[in-house]
Amino acid sequence: MYQVFEIKLKQKEIDLRKLDKTNKRNWYYNGWNIVRSDGGLQYVLDLSNFTIKCLISELFPIREGKWSPEDYPAREEMIKAMMTELEKLPFDLEIEEIRRIVKRER
Repeated sequence: MYQVFEIKLKQKEIDLRKLDKTNKRNWYYNGWNIVRSDGGLQYVLDLSNFTIKCLISELFPIREGKWSPEDYPAREEMIKAMMTELEKLPFDLEIEEIRRIVKRER
């Protein structure tokens, strides 16, 4: 899998009792993280370090490294869509940083 971007969130408490509401938004809890699959992409909300990663399979290799919004507007649209989705989750999440870097996830 390749990580396309990572959104670092400000650390806050997440009430896991509200997970039932995430299922209605196509997110599910896998025991470690809250995950959403969407059109070949996988979004992982890592509760251990408060990050959201956008992952894509290695079926089509992409160049690793930093990228800019001007060079990859489609990737930037994915970030905007994820930010909108975060607002709809039943948790109080705030974005601290967006890391635009492609790297291989192990």
